[in-house]
Amino acid sequence: MKKVISLILSVMLFVLLASAALSESQGTFMYVYTQNGKVLRVRSTMSTSNDSNVIGSLPYGAKVIIYGVRDGWAMIDYGNTTGYVMYRFLVKEQPAPYNPSGNPDQETKETKDPLKEASTVAQMNALIASAKFVESYTVTVRPVRASGWVYMRWFPSRAAEAMATFGANYELTVIAELKDWYQVNDPATGKVGFIYKSYVQ
Repeated sequence: MKKVISLILSVMLFVLLASAALSESQGTFMYVYTQNGKVLRVRSTMSTSNDSNVIGSLPYGAKVIIYGVRDGWAMIDYGNTTGYVMYRFLVKEQPAPYNPSGNPDQETKETKDPLKEASTVAQMNALIASAKFVESYTVTVRPVRASGWVYMRWFPSRAAEAMATFGANYELTVIAELKDWYQVNDPATGKVGFIYKSYVQ
């Protein structure tokens, strides 16, 4: 009888371990990317109505396992319990160390604007022609602030009119590269334009 009980316990332990391994293998790794480098609060429920459900926090750049996303919330393992974080503060690639002064959207006096310099159509065409076509690949939008957005412009210049805006984690397809810009295609709409390299990963 003891052998039977021991066998049953062994089988149950194996099933539990296999389930845990399977659960972890089904998770997706992502990284915390918060506004101003702040921590991301982990909550016991999918609500920000008050702070009574806050069970912990994750630092900027922390690696987490995501087991599901619903209504803008991601379910994660936190310690020995399940927690929830706002999905918009997560990115697929580990972000660069937070640099409060490193805002690429602020142009310096040394920055040259190709649209202002290109005084003729021929010069503008020459700039576009300098783009290096590449085998297409996917990039993910990463605004300066996790809650912000990034512009896609008709010409590779901040002075050019925006064609569309994209929030964090939106995926675009790169079809050509310039020095500081990507020429991208939006798979959802078919629009083609330019996006500044610093705003994608």
